[in-house]
Amino acid sequence: MFRVPLRLLAAGALALLAACATPAEPGQMVVGRDAAAPAFPVAFNAAICVRSVGGGQETNPLMMSQVDDRAFRFALEASLRENGLLGAACRYQADATLLSLVQPMFGLDLRVTALVNYALADNSGTLLLRETIGSAFTATFSDSPIAVMRLKLANEGAIRTSINDFLGRLRELKPK
Repeated sequence: MFRVPLRLLAAGALALLAACATPAEPGQMVVGRDAAAPAFPVAFNAAICVRSVGGGQETNPLMMSQVDDRAFRFALEASLRENGLLGAACRYQADATLLSLVQPMFGLDLRVTALVNYALADNSGTLLLRETIGSAFTATFSDSPIAVMRLKLANEGAIRTSINDFLGRLRELKPK
């Protein structure tokens, strides 16, 4: 009978675990304050609440890394907080729906595109912004030699870029 050395079995098990997909980490999708960027409208200072976030998917460890609603909501709220926009006043409500996360099946450089529908309304229900933003991010082999980790990094980067693009749209608005 053929016997497999215990070390070989352990190495194989570790290789399988390393290849398991993990969900996006919320903290890696947060957009910090950019001192060089134009200022936000004063009306938005500590006045935006996140009303709803949807469209995310749970990660199946045997499939591909995904971004779930909880992680996306955390990243959006933390980004608004970091930029001085999140507040208890809730004069404006933001909604975000992840429409798709376009992911490659394989490759050395993995480019993920996030399509997110953002909306911002004031307390009277007047819509100030409704836009679908497509944002991409590429994770390279130098970021991680492990493909499932590169895909996770690309997912996080695509959502971070999307939130940053949303913040850019907020800077352009002229609320009453």
